[in-house]
Amino acid sequence: MFLVEPESGPRCHYASSRALGAAIRRGELGPKARIFHQATSQWLPITVHPEYRKAESEWEQANARRMSGRQWTFLTAPPETDTLDSASPSGQTAAGPMLIPGDGEPTWLRSAFRHLLQLARAGS
Repeated sequence: MFLVEPESGPRCHYASSRALGAAIRRGELGPKARIFHQATSQWLPITVHPEYRKAESEWEQANARRMSGRQWTFLTAPPETDTLDSASPSGQTAAGPMLIPGDGEPTWLRSAFRHLLQLARAGS
């Protein structure tokens, strides 16, 4: 038997850990709820209970699956042909440059550090 004090409302009893887990999954018991630990006679946060941790890991896995199904990108799709857009004087497409990791082109941050190192060496 589990004695639980939700965030708001009266204390409730759950006959089994399965019933407690079901209440957590339904959202009746949030992370601010407390559970009474009989062995130490203390109220503890429900987040330390194994059923809460189990439900939390299920939520995280479900969120990860949902997020991995989405396509996250800020880059435009690469051109379908190997030729560059001739309308642009720099040879870049209208969407702008597309840097690919491991492409060999230095990043602006690396260039900035290199420039600062050169300035530091020249000053000393």
